Amino acid sequence: MITLDSNVVLYLHDDGQPEKQAVAAQVISTLAAQRSPVALQVVGETQNILRRKFKLPPPLVAELATRILTGFDMAIPAPSDAVTALDEMAQGRLSYWDALLIACVKRNGCSTLITEDMQDGATILGVEIVNPFGPDGLSSRASELLAA
Repeated sequence: MITLDSNVVLYLHDDGQPEKQAVAAQVISTLAAQRSPVALQVVGETQNILRRKFKLPPPLVAELATRILTGFDMAIPAPSDAVTALDEMAQGRLSYWDALLIACVKRNGCSTLITEDMQDGATILGVEIVNPFGPDGLSSRASELLAA
């Protein structure tokens, strides 16, 4: 299964990046149709940035975040995910939040995380990292995964 990070969702609202906005829309619609799990953390990060960076009004932010909650199955973090995240952070390998996200989605059956915030092509904690943004739109690896 494939999941996505908040940075992909946020491009839906970034009118200054129309190419990335189109890719994000394609990724999100495909994964929503498949009822892919999305980490609850993605909802929190998305609403936080929509309010702080994009300066959207809280009622609109709540509506947009609720669409994520209802459009995807939710991957809820477990205490074991937090233990993994703390260990990864202590070892200097990942930030706590990146490790928590990866541990949570892995435990919920995801083998791929679509994000531009981590090293494209890396495998972290057993999860493949795929940057969906290629030079001409959707990256070839993301296209391959979404078509499967």
